[in-house]
Amino acid sequence: MLIRYKVSNFLSFNKEQQISMIAGAMKKKEEQLIDDGNLKLLKFSALYGANASGKSNLLKAIDFSKSIILHGVTFNTANLYCRIHNKNKDKISTFEFEVKINNKYYAYGLDMFLSENSIKAEWLYELDKTKNKEVLIYVRKLNEDIELNEKYFDNNKDIINRINVYYSDMKSQDNILFLTIMNKNKDTLYEEFPDNNVTIFRNLFNWFRNSLVIISPNSRLDSSIYFSSEENINKINEIISTFGTGISECKLVDSDMQELKNNIPPDILKDMINTIEKVYVENLKKNSKKTLQQGSIRINSEMYILKKSSPDNLTVQKVALKHKNNDGIYTFSEESDGTQRLFDLIEVLMHKDKEKVYFIDELDRCLHPKLTYEFVKRFLANTKDKNTQLIVTTHESRLLNFDLLRRDEIWFANREKNGPTELYSLEDYNERFDKKIDKAYIEGRYGGVPIFETIFPVGDEENEDSK
Repeated sequence: MLIRYKVSNFLSFNKEQQISMIAGAMKKKEEQLIDDGNLKLLKFSALYGANASGKSNLLKAIDFSKSIILHGVTFNTANLYCRIHNKNKDKISTFEFEVKINNKYYAYGLDMFLSENSIKAEWLYELDKTKNKEVLIYVRKLNEDIELNEKYFDNNKDIINRINVYYSDMKSQDNILFLTIMNKNKDTLYEEFPDNNVTIFRNLFNWFRNSLVIISPNSRLDSSIYFSSEENINKINEIISTFGTGISECKLVDSDMQELKNNIPPDILKDMINTIEKVYVENLKKNSKKTLQQGSIRINSEMYILKKSSPDNLTVQKVALKHKNNDGIYTFSEESDGTQRLFDLIEVLMHKDKEKVYFIDELDRCLHPKLTYEFVKRFLANTKDKNTQLIVTTHESRLLNFDLLRRDEIWFANREKNGPTELYSLEDYNERFDKKIDKAYIEGRYGGVPIFETIFPVGDEENEDSK
């Protein structure tokens, strides 16, 4: 789970800014919290702000951090520092996550000179929220020996020596993190010491790789996998029916290999078929009862499902939709952008993973205001027994409703006169629970709204219309 994220000197962020998922003091809607007895975390947060206020830059910062952690510096970062002030070119940029993994809390961060495409430092601490203290695990600084808490690894000489050897090979590398190195061909280490704290290197890296999901306005989740079973399709139909899209049923209809070849690049299709064939053969050798193997792919606004149930049988199907009071069957590509967008996000409501943290930029893109409201409402209802978090940027003011959200679930990004972005929570305003906060937001009480400069004053136009 995400506890907090901090960033400084990146795009429109100058001094350190943060978004926190730690719940405030309010007692209402506690079912929308994840409470482990020591810490209460929010499941949802909505970030508001005018265009160019920097709210999308928060997701870009998180996506940037994730990319550096998983892959290292593989692209030019030279112009990503906060260019509002020229002096920032020679200043450190910092990115830090506080996360909860396996009922423990950690802070992991890194320092970079973005103008030099260079990683300068990284650190990992375990946090004791009950005693408000932190325990060092390691600190790494470029070209310096690693500062390692040997006690944290039970003073195990084998583990400590191996960590030092791994580090010595990369201590002068400024394009990759030690956390990344500790997840390259190190499986034997974690298999040999499964009960030692050394597994935090793997668990933390896997959290970034598998649990943290960032969705930009032009990207999408591939939800085609959820059409691979009748049980899932029934669940999708149940969910979609609550959104008033006019769709009465999702179903799979027969397609053919030639259509798939016409729509999918040959190398991707070949890899997909080879994977299905390989798993099918392996299960046959194991005499597994589960011989049916399948794969799914979303391409050119169509969802395809490949199924192999016997050595000579590979079938192709695609998703089709039926509408209320309409006998026709429609392909997915024939649906509106809003309906396709809803299906793009269906994973957020359907996933069965132990933990997920979703960041969605412009949640309301292509969605009707009522549909956006219903999506958030459905998310909060579906996650009562799940460790799932959803953080979105949006302009949809109808979500600013205390019947739906808590005060601490609402955040603002504000940027005055092309200055740096500031992030803050509605919790800072301590508003009454009967307050019409959507109206107050539009009126500019909390900032984060556009300020227009025009030669046609609004007041004069209204007076003219009333004549």
